[in-house]
Amino acid sequence: MKKILAVLLTAALVLSLAACGGSSKPDPNEGVYKATSGEYGGISISIDKVFDGGFTLQLKSGGRAVLTTGGEDYNLKWSLDGKDFTLTASDSEYTGTLADGVLTLRNVLDSGVNMTLEKTD
Repeated sequence: MKKILAVLLTAALVLSLAACGGSSKPDPNEGVYKATSGEYGGISISIDKVFDGGFTLQLKSGGRAVLTTGGEDYNLKWSLDGKDFTLTASDSEYTGTLADGVLTLRNVLDSGVNMTLEKTD
């Protein structure tokens, strides 16, 4: 009887450890997005002229993001509700859409620029 109980407890322990291992798939939206076009007042603009050195956004797990522009990195938070995308800094929030590897942001960094970013990986 003790051997049967020991085998059952061992099996339960193994199964519980396997369940904790988790094989969650990474979020397909995670990755690096590079600005490909911009618009200001209905006019197409060069991203490199507005944002020295370009503009990239890396979406990471856990809602973390890193914005890189002008050689500087800024840590932000991101969230997605359907296609509605929100990027949050400590004192501001930017909105747009994200679908099929294309991210659009409105009024980026309060510049009046609407920007389209495409996933690079």
